[in-house]
Amino acid sequence: MINNNKISSNKKIEKPYNCRNCYIIRFFLLAVVFIILFALIQSDNLHYLDFVTPTNAAILIIILGVIMFLIKLTNYFFEKKNN
Repeated sequence: MINNNKISSNKKIEKPYNCRNCYIIRFFLLAVVFIILFALIQSDNLHYLDFVTPTNAAILIIILGVIMFLIKLTNYFFEKKNN
């Protein structure tokens, strides 16, 4: 019978890898928590957040997507031209 529970002293303990997507998701969840806390604390002053609507959020996402696409497209053409 082989004992597989032995701890090898030759192995290095590495830090767990945190991907970029995990950081983005964590940042988003933290922002949502802060918005909820802000809404609970400032319940009488929420008229400042009237501009946050689903339509405005969709427009912002589309505009940011188009901007990122144009940046990546120009970067692609510059790299293609240099090669």
